[in-house]
Amino acid sequence: MSNVVLESPLNGISRLGDRVLSVDGKRVALGELAFMEIITLRGDAQDAQFVDAVKRVTGLALPVAANTASMGGGRQLVWLGPDEWILKAPLNLQNPNDDALESALRLALDGVHCSVVQVGNGYTTLTVQGEGAADLLARGCPLDFHPRVFAVGAVAQSHVAKAGATILCLEAGMRFELTVRRSFADYLFRWLCEAGAA
Repeated sequence: MSNVVLESPLNGISRLGDRVLSVDGKRVALGELAFMEIITLRGDAQDAQFVDAVKRVTGLALPVAANTASMGGGRQLVWLGPDEWILKAPLNLQNPNDDALESALRLALDGVHCSVVQVGNGYTTLTVQGEGAADLLARGCPLDFHPRVFAVGAVAQSHVAKAGATILCLEAGMRFELTVRRSFADYLFRWLCEAGAA
C-alpha cells in the first residue's frame, strides 16, 4: 500500500473551483490541473528513430515547428526548443508512483541519444477560460492573445506578472493552460484573481 499523499500547490486556497471572475464584463473561470505527469524530452528531431519512438509511445507526432503542440488522447506534446519538448499526460491517481509512460519512452529510446526526465512534481497547470480569458492574461503578459495570432495549439514561453509560464492555447481567445513552477502557483493564481477584479 502506498503512503504517497498528493497535494496541490494551491491546497491552501479555499474554494478553488469557484473562482469565476468578470473581466471587463466578460466571464473568466480559473482552475488547476494539479496532478499531471510531465516529462521533459530532449533529442534530435532529424533522427527518425527518435521521432518514431516518441510517436509510437505517446500517440502524438513530435511538433517540430516552433511554438506549437500536438494534442490528443488527453496528452500534450509541447515544443520548447529545437531539441526540447514537454509531454503532459493525466497522472494515474490510483497509483501516483506509476512510471509506465516514462519507462515506455526510455525503453523505446534505448540506444538513441536523448534525455527523458520526469519533472511533474515541480510544476502545476493553471487553467484560464471564458470570453475574457485573453484579456485577463494580457493584463500581465506582453504577448498578443488575439485568435488571429495565438491560435489553437499555439505555445509561448513567457511570463504572466512575475511568474515564468509555458502558455498553451486550447481554444483561440477563450481557453488557455499555464504550466508554472510549483513555487509560483499560489502567487500567480492570486495575481490572476486580483487582476480580474481590477
